[in-house]
Amino acid sequence: MANALKHSTAETRQTARLLTTKYGIAFITGIADTQIDLTRDRPSWFPPGKSLQLPITLLETRHRIVHRHLPSLAELKRAATESLEWLWEWYWSQLDHAFKTGGEVVAPDEEEELGVQSREAVREKLQSILKAYVKERKSEIKNRKKDESRAAETALSTYNLRFAPSATTTPSSQTQRVLLQLLVEEKMMLPTDKKLGSTMSGAFIIWTPLLRALCNSVLQLTDLVQHVMRATNAPCSTARAMVNPEMDPVREGLHDWVLHVLTSKDWAVVRGAADKAIVEQVLSQCFSDPTFWNLKVAEKMLEGGHVPNERSWRAVLDAARADGQSGEKMDVDIDVEGIERALPVRENEGKEDAVKEKIKGPTKVLGMWKPRPIGWLPEGWEDDE
Repeated sequence: MANALKHSTAETRQTARLLTTKYGIAFITGIADTQIDLTRDRPSWFPPGKSLQLPITLLETRHRIVHRHLPSLAELKRAATESLEWLWEWYWSQLDHAFKTGGEVVAPDEEEELGVQSREAVREKLQSILKAYVKERKSEIKNRKKDESRAAETALSTYNLRFAPSATTTPSSQTQRVLLQLLVEEKMMLPTDKKLGSTMSGAFIIWTPLLRALCNSVLQLTDLVQHVMRATNAPCSTARAMVNPEMDPVREGLHDWVLHVLTSKDWAVVRGAADKAIVEQVLSQCFSDPTFWNLKVAEKMLEGGHVPNERSWRAVLDAARADGQSGEKMDVDIDVEGIERALPVRENEGKEDAVKEKIKGPTKVLGMWKPRPIGWLPEGWEDDE
């Protein structure tokens, strides 16, 4: 009887271990697999500025179960207790706030960081969307469908579906910045073999439909233009481009994109009634920071003849260029002969009967140090004997 009872108790403990292991590993794996999505589409009751993170001890417990040996029942109970505490902190204790707000989505702070893991995941998903778009868009071009683009509609809907918190909102500003970085800083919108003076027509045909669709729904046209202009004037690591900025093919390509967006007929509908206001805003930005490429953008826009107050803007352009040229060379007139004739400063100068003091150190000369031959000693100094 005692043996049977002992055997039954052992079976009960083993069953408890197996059940605790089963539900524990299901909970930890489920949370870990959806951690990126929960961090990106964070509910309104998540504490602000705090990223979703499972305790390391729970991850270690799962690792031991899968790759090593089954922990003891006491260890499994501790892991279950820690899981319940984590659930209380991140879910149950926040339900009152969620019910009070009615489940409304609270927009996160624009400066709040996505987190390293989440940002990298967002970047990879955006990159896959853009690569799929390029592949489908090239297929459309081969089939002579340059104007209408289903690829752009598909990419835009996928972008909103994956990154918009709800059907009535747009993706977060952090996600949009990552998208612009992929397109501009990582040069996805430029030809891979871009050379100085090469045409950008192919890049325009491929990327214009998607960029127009984005600007019509989730992006501001001015944000796109300003982002491209900042990248155009950003410091360059290439020594050749630093000496001659006009010799940088990447900057030239970005410059062509700015002009294409602001002046081409393909973008006229997107610019709409705010066309003149956008042009004047860009011109003001160009002249407030008169770099080589900014002045070139302003010049090309003025050559188009569609700029209001063109004569006034052209006068500003001429003044900016004249100011830049005058600042390159600065001639300073120095009276070299006067410096060469400078005499040592003496406190008792003109007093012949005064006792001459010994001068310690070099002789001070007005304007500069007067050159002396090697071995020269000031007056009043004596050779050591």
